[in-house]
Amino acid sequence: MKIKGILLALALTLYAGSALAGWVFTQDTGGKIITVQVQDQKVRTGAGAEGVIYDLNSGMVTMLNPSKKQYWQGKPADLSKEMNKALDQRLETMLKQAPPEQRAQMRQMMLKQLGRGPKGPAPKVEVKSTGKSQKVAGFKTNEYEVFVNGQLKQKLWVGPVPGLQKELNMAKLFKLVQEMQVSGQPGWRSSPQVAEVVSKGYPFMMEDTGGGPMSKTVTKTAVKKNLSADVFRAPKDWKKVTFRQMMR
Repeated sequence: MKIKGILLALALTLYAGSALAGWVFTQDTGGKIITVQVQDQKVRTGAGAEGVIYDLNSGMVTMLNPSKKQYWQGKPADLSKEMNKALDQRLETMLKQAPPEQRAQMRQMMLKQLGRGPKGPAPKVEVKSTGKSQKVAGFKTNEYEVFVNGQLKQKLWVGPVPGLQKELNMAKLFKLVQEMQVSGQPGWRSSPQVAEVVSKGYPFMMEDTGGGPMSKTVTKTAVKKNLSADVFRAPKDWKKVTFRQMMR
């Protein structure tokens, strides 16, 4: 083969390798299969056509409702505001059914259950390596334990994925999720301590200590794939609506 032909073949090989930039992870949570698609600082998670799209480049969030061909799009702060407003309206509707003399007490109780009461001290989160490792979906993972106020809350199995850090800034994703909180105080799941560990790779397996059918998430497959830009945006024929319209 001539030098020119060798260089052309090498160039094509390199281009083909760089084109396969994205990743598709298939996860099982209590029998429910969720797909997580990642590419160019964009993440789409959900089952089928439903789900949520996070654009870490613009800081925008898109929620998809395929049954009505509708979508909501905006900044996390906008979503948090609209979600809180919708919850307040639903709360007041429920309180109308209670005796007038009990409404104030019930309101405080329900707000507390929703995490909307007076802010308490931020939880103390610690993540510790157990020194153990195992293969999940063909990838070597390291085991970590998440402690909240001294209590073991979750086990994480995190493993490096070639090229993933270039496609996904995990710290940015955690910050975006943190800004979407309905309650006044972010939860431990999106804490900087957890984000730091997960940023070392991908959380291939997560298990809450509380038990239950939805307490464990296991990644079944991880495939490198070039994804279309359409994956990370709502279909053109869908209607953009408010969050309240989305929830009707």
